[in-house]
Amino acid sequence: MLIEILGIIVVFMALRTLLAQNREERLLYLNAMSFAISAIIGLYIQTPFGAIIAITYFVASTISSNAIAYSLGRVKEEIMVK
Repeated sequence: MLIEILGIIVVFMALRTLLAQNREERLLYLNAMSFAISAIIGLYIQTPFGAIIAITYFVASTISSNAIAYSLGRVKEEIMVK
């Protein structure tokens, strides 16, 4: 039951990502979607290796989201300075 609910959340976040107007909204929805995907991995593969895969996916998606947010912030600062 939890996997189905998380699947619905992933689909909903994917649709919201496609319909979002600005980059910050898209990043927020992508981040929520990646958290749900890591939870699905952890719930579906109920072994210690599944937990390792879920943790690895979660950490990698968080690092990539932070890198994108940092880059967007730098671009905005450069535009304001010029």
